[in-house]
Amino acid sequence: MKKKPKKGKKLLKKGGAKKRKAVKKLKFKALKRKPKKIAKKKKAIKPKKKIRRVKKISKKPKKIVKKSKIRKARKSRKSSKIKALKPRVYIGKGLLEQLFESQPKVKVLKFFFRNFQDVFTLKQIFRRLRTNVSLVRREIGKLERLGLIKQKKVWLIFKKKRGGTRKEQKLVYCINTDFDFFNELKNLILKSTISSKEELINNVKKIGNIKILALSGIFTGDETAKADILIVGDKINSRKLNTFLKDLEAEAGKELNCSAMSTREFNYRYDMYDRFVRDLLTGKSEVLINRINLW
Repeated sequence: MKKKPKKGKKLLKKGGAKKRKAVKKLKFKALKRKPKKIAKKKKAIKPKKKIRRVKKISKKPKKIVKKSKIRKARKSRKSSKIKALKPRVYIGKGLLEQLFESQPKVKVLKFFFRNFQDVFTLKQIFRRLRTNVSLVRREIGKLERLGLIKQKKVWLIFKKKRGGTRKEQKLVYCINTDFDFFNELKNLILKSTISSKEELINNVKKIGNIKILALSGIFTGDETAKADILIVGDKINSRKLNTFLKDLEAEAGKELNCSAMSTREFNYRYDMYDRFVRDLLTGKSEVLINRINLW
């Protein structure tokens, strides 16, 4: 059996222009079919779309994590704001605090009236008063509008770290001595020193084993006294003592002269009739703790 020749080959045997056209048509049809096969292959492979879907799914948990972080940050901000609004209460509310209805205001008034000859920057005031910055700034603004506190620009001298000095013009605050009720307010505020002596005793006991606690100077109105507070005890924690004194200074509105000594040193100085110790105890002073029973 002879094999049948293909259509293209038959046309070639017969010859002529018609044969050539027929061959060209066959080739053109063959070329048209090839890109269709390639297109089918491209449609069958769709890896990119699948990858995109996976990416979208992977992004969702990231957004949830971010939202949770934002919620936590907002909660922390709210809690910090609530904490910031609470002023630091050290001893308690006394008559002046109840009268003026603000503990920060009383602290500011005590500070300025006890240091009426000096001027202070805002940074120095915040450091000395040891209370909320925003509350102190607000109270200073109120007193400034009343005319009790005034501000002015002054050239101040500062020490450099590497030695030497530098001059800077700073805005400072001071009390207005020409205020109408300056003397009356001064007498009223300087009479009040500590709101609660019981809380003061409880805070002193946390420092160590305290034997004697005596108040003099600012607390009793004795300007001749060499110390404002006398603390005698054993196992006194120096760090706790420093924080206690800073809080007490913020409450009193002035730097305090504190004398702290051990019971052994106190007994020796008392037996030797030390003038400093004798004047503090026998003069115009108030003894709050007495565990040695010397008198």
